[in-house]
Amino acid sequence: MAEWFNEYWYLALIFVAVCVVAAFVFYFAGKSYKRYRTSYRNQEAEIKHLLALKEKYVPLTQKAIAESDSSETLEGVALSYQVFLQKKDDMEKEFMLLSEEKRYIYILDVFTQEKSVQDFFSENGDILRMEITKALLLIGMKDFADRVEKVRLMYDDKDLTTSWSQAEIDRLQTFADENDILSQIKLAGAEYIKNNSQLFVN
Repeated sequence: MAEWFNEYWYLALIFVAVCVVAAFVFYFAGKSYKRYRTSYRNQEAEIKHLLALKEKYVPLTQKAIAESDSSETLEGVALSYQVFLQKKDDMEKEFMLLSEEKRYIYILDVFTQEKSVQDFFSENGDILRMEITKALLLIGMKDFADRVEKVRLMYDDKDLTTSWSQAEIDRLQTFADENDILSQIKLAGAEYIKNNSQLFVN
């Protein structure tokens, strides 16, 4: 045995290397599977959540608004508009035909769904991002609207006075995180919708 090992020692090294590689493969495959399972469960939970909202808010009625949980009112109302728009051949055109109040509520919901302030402005077109300040003013969030306006102008091709500033965007994100702005938007939006429910029903 010793003679064999002395002559074929390199085979032993290859065997050890294969075992190490296999261990890494199984380790990362396991992590990948866990990520897949987590992603799948998250997607499944989101689908169930949206279906539950659709059942409550489509069709949208004043009764549904009045009885809604304020934490989900904004999202539920916006979802009813999304369902309506998805049936249209030209969603953008139909969106612009909605009343200002409906458009603004829809925009506020999109804003709260994004991962960050920068994502909202970079992932959405002018039709949404150019009216976000007005949408925030609608629900009485003037202080945050003024802060958002500085960033909105950076994305406005017609504005030639405001230069790009990542620092400004980061400051806005920090302010939003520290003051739980997304929750404030949802609750302020819900209050406005409930106080003016006649403006939002289909």
